[in-house]
Amino acid sequence: MKNIFNTIKKSIIPILGVLAFTSCGDENDQTPYQSKEGIANASNVKFIHAAVGPNGTNFQINYFTGTEKISAVSSTTGVQIGMSYGAQYPVPINYVLMKPGTQPLSVLTPATPAVSIFNGNITTETGKYYTSFLVSTPPSVTPPVYSLYQLNDDLAVADLDKTKAYIRFINVISNSAPAGYDLGLIKETSTIGATPVTTKEVYTYRNVTFKGGNEKYIAIEPQDPIDTRGYQLQVRVAGSPTNVPGTTTGTTIANLANSPANTAFVPRAGRVYTIYCRGIIGGLPSATLNAPSVTFITNK
Repeated sequence: MKNIFNTIKKSIIPILGVLAFTSCGDENDQTPYQSKEGIANASNVKFIHAAVGPNGTNFQINYFTGTEKISAVSSTTGVQIGMSYGAQYPVPINYVLMKPGTQPLSVLTPATPAVSIFNGNITTETGKYYTSFLVSTPPSVTPPVYSLYQLNDDLAVADLDKTKAYIRFINVISNSAPAGYDLGLIKETSTIGATPVTTKEVYTYRNVTFKGGNEKYIAIEPQDPIDTRGYQLQVRVAGSPTNVPGTTTGTTIANLANSPANTAFVPRAGRVYTIYCRGIIGGLPSATLNAPSVTFITNK
């Protein structure tokens, strides 16, 4: 594989014929297909940029199938931009409509001239949903090699019991420990404002390695619609004690607090979520830059 920082000599002219579709927040947002037949026969993909750049120097990206750009990021300045590290496309609860089967897929920087990050294929099936992470090899590998980590999104699981929320946990930290990490979902079970605060770890994922975790969703209890408290998401060293709210030096790898509500994980009934951790253990190039973090996307 060529060094990804070799300049592409052939210019790429994207066909920006992208048609937007709204769907009450549940289905698809962008598609390169402008015919009704193309939409009806499409597959559905959500893209996530989870690759830390060389030596911690992160980069923006755009996705192309052939010469057609499929990750439209708007700019008011006329300067080409792309998805930043940690971004998803589309947002928030939408998917890109794509031609099913095996299609060429490339990931390029929006620079002029463009830089090739990934060149390969994507394989999908009609009517199915997928989440595709751009990931990197560990920092010890020079130059880094980038690849796609694709998951099947079985969104029909939400119809099994619409009183539940559904989650899965994925690890895309490239230099993860061989034993992986645990994820604890910690919920405040006491009445809002009550003291002392009572918590319970309602579910624990164990030993989730790099590109590990079950792509199948599991059911959890959602928060009451009037309750804005989130679940604490706590990524820990594998085998660490459970039900320890907050963070613990030496064992907590990443943490998402249960408040404020606009950033916390507040699962609602009938929704489907992917929780994932990204970044570099030890940070890159320093302990505070590109350090591990845990976040989530809403698939449905």
